Amino acid sequence: MHIRFIAAVAATALFLGACATTDPNDPYAQTKRNAAIGAALGAVAGMFVGDGELDEVLGGAAVGAGVGAGIGVYMDKQQAELEQIEEVDVERIDEETLRVNFESDILFAVDSAVLSADAKYSLDEFAAVMLDFPKTAILIQGHTDSTGSEEYNTKLSERRAQSVFNHLALRDVAPDRMAAIGYGEGYPVADNATAAGRELNRRVSILVRGKS
Repeated sequence: MHIRFIAAVAATALFLGACATTDPNDPYAQTKRNAAIGAALGAVAGMFVGDGELDEVLGGAAVGAGVGAGIGVYMDKQQAELEQIEEVDVERIDEETLRVNFESDILFAVDSAVLSADAKYSLDEFAAVMLDFPKTAILIQGHTDSTGSEEYNTKLSERRAQSVFNHLALRDVAPDRMAAIGYGEGYPVADNATAAGRELNRRVSILVRGKS
């Protein structure tokens, strides 16, 4: 099992769990935090359907939790607005979770974590949607192809994810509803043996999950 994968799952769970109530007088606060963590793990599970390592991490336990009445409609409206942004692909993972995919070649020059002008424009549009839908948590995920060393690719993916985070924060998306993780070359979606496959693997994905 890859330690980096476990760390990413844990980071995602803690991040989205923190979105739950923090009212010290709420007698159900811990229950709500646990539900949020379960929901976060469910979101990650949706990204890696059929991955045996994920099954091992979750131990076969039921995960996920509802986040309030009407969340499906809320996410439907958000998805419709996100789909108007050019150069992005929007996937519905489950009722409460969207994944927005940006190709890294559009966002960044080769071997760079500096956002391009086109990238800033697309991210400005993304930020505007996020401001219209404040009841969502945002997890920015950087990925690379397998060119170069694993250590270098991990650091590059982290820098790229952080660049996206920083730009969204500059556009008034609250930092406390966001987190950024770099996965390096660890989770390809295509064959790194071909140029076309490597291009698909160089990407930034943003998970957008509804929260109560």
